[in-house]
Amino acid sequence: MNQLDLRGIVLRLLFISVILATALPAAAQADMAADSYSSSAKQQMATSRESVLDEILQVSNKYFSTFPFMRAEDVYEKIVKSGDSSYLLVSVQTPDDYAKGHIPGAINIPFQEIAETASLSRLPRDKKIVFSCEDGHSSMAAALFLGQLGYDTRVVSMGLSYWNRTGADIASPYPGSAGYPVSTTESVLQERYNLPVIEDIGKDGRGVIVERTKTALAQKRGLLITRNEVYENAVKGTDKKYLLVSLQRPEDYAKGHVPGAINIPYSEIAKADTLRKLPRDKKIVLMCYVGHWAGSAALFLNQLGYEAYDMRFGTLGWNDATDGLGEAKGYLVALGGSLSLPVESGKYKK
Repeated sequence: MNQLDLRGIVLRLLFISVILATALPAAAQADMAADSYSSSAKQQMATSRESVLDEILQVSNKYFSTFPFMRAEDVYEKIVKSGDSSYLLVSVQTPDDYAKGHIPGAINIPFQEIAETASLSRLPRDKKIVFSCEDGHSSMAAALFLGQLGYDTRVVSMGLSYWNRTGADIASPYPGSAGYPVSTTESVLQERYNLPVIEDIGKDGRGVIVERTKTALAQKRGLLITRNEVYENAVKGTDKKYLLVSLQRPEDYAKGHVPGAINIPYSEIAKADTLRKLPRDKKIVLMCYVGHWAGSAALFLNQLGYEAYDMRFGTLGWNDATDGLGEAKGYLVALGGSLSLPVESGKYKK
């Protein structure tokens, strides 16, 4: 090989080294830019999820700070008898149950359809929406949902079971107290968990609430659990897959609650610190005074991906002798009875 050939080879190697020296930093810069963009996108997505969760918690806390109850007697006098047009009566009974008997003047929007667009279009925002059902449980879930969307909602306490269980032909009215044991011993959870993650990309808080409510109502397991299942499995049987949560006020919880239940007052159920106390791998059983606040709380937690249930008839149905029913004990016990207020029958005509 002559000297000219060697010089050519050296020049080619130098040319290649220059190309590599300029190309590699450019590729590295491209990788860094891609990593930076990916990190920024992930951060924006995380911020968006947190923003949506904050929005849901804000509207939910507003609802749980209200007192959404109307006595049957007041509903009758003010709305049915006197015709106060600032209210709209809405029965969330099934069409068949509505046909058997409902509060006079109530329109029918079945509970399973409450989150549908057609249902929402029938509810005016300039009226107070008063929900009724068989026993108040579904009404409270509906009141939460519409309350989250900005409606002014009320519930007929203990529903048709108290209004007129015989006249409305209620299939399963309040059966009376079971007389199960109560406890005054505080139960505490030490564990803390991550907040729920909102994966509904592209939706605001309202959109997530509507879609998550549809999903919760479509589940075959429903939102209710019986006191017998709770007693046999979680209290007597000590089944660890249940987490019992009392929504009583602290002073009432101290006087008597379902054994083993931790205390999270209903006014605090939609706070971020509260959610960090709740695991996602257990059946969360909520109990309050008569099952009403638990109905709202059960739907709320299901909206966020928890498996939560409302224990039907609450502390009243568990043991109506306990002072854990609080200062309204006399009224709550009276709700176990039944008035003879008028009912209408027949299918709803849209």
